[in-house]
Amino acid sequence: MNTRKMKIVILTGIIIATISSCGIKRPSQVNQNVQTTEYNTWSENLLKDLKAGKNVDDIQKKLAQISENDLENGLPLDENRKAFWINIYNGYIIALLKKDKSQFDNRGAFFGKKQINIAGNMLSFDDIENGMIRKSQYKFGLGYIGKIFPPAFERHLRVKQRDFRIHFAINCGAKSCPPVRIFYSKSVNDQLQNAAKVYLKDHTKYSKENNSVETSTLMSWFRGDFGGKSGTKKILKDFNLIPDDSNPNVTFGNYDWTLDINNYAE
Repeated sequence: MNTRKMKIVILTGIIIATISSCGIKRPSQVNQNVQTTEYNTWSENLLKDLKAGKNVDDIQKKLAQISENDLENGLPLDENRKAFWINIYNGYIIALLKKDKSQFDNRGAFFGKKQINIAGNMLSFDDIENGMIRKSQYKFGLGYIGKIFPPAFERHLRVKQRDFRIHFAINCGAKSCPPVRIFYSKSVNDQLQNAAKVYLKDHTKYSKENNSVETSTLMSWFRGDFGGKSGTKKILKDFNLIPDDSNPNVTFGNYDWTLDINNYAE
């Protein structure tokens, strides 16, 4: 394929990915027959042991030694995958920063470094968040641009549908991050709904007099996942944070990047 044709293919892929990213990203259906798998349990125990101050080397070793095929078969549904990858992300944030808090001084390098071994594949926090949990989104695409050629491991283990609520479940180690919860595949949809409701309630201020609402800057950084500003207002209405008949001007608050690795939900 010559250079011109390659550019056309890439441009077409970007346009298709952008179009498909319109609208609020939420699962179209909830599976009723979700089973907890061995790998979900490992991810749950990772967080339980970290919270209890226990050593997690053995769990990390088991996670590294899983075969890719077994992991794919062991996480059959999006509920399994969302719970697993959110727990893995949050668990490794805590585990790695407990060992060396100075890594957080250069957050870009920390999130981009491939230092998490899952099924023999070295992953970064960016890989897990944008690849596995957000279904192969380009990190700097604001939720509007998907990867054209994601790695095979990512294609096999990522979620099938994006879910805007995951942004209120992922903890990056900063004070403004959502608190760490242990997510269970059987209840992950209800847990995500509650996590989103609680976080947005704490970070949303509505003024009827000024016809304005300030909400979390997460909804700006990943605006495509939330359907842009119109989708953001729809979500805030769904959570009863602004009146159904309102059309306020939307602004976004500040984000506190102060390190906080003991922010567990009660």
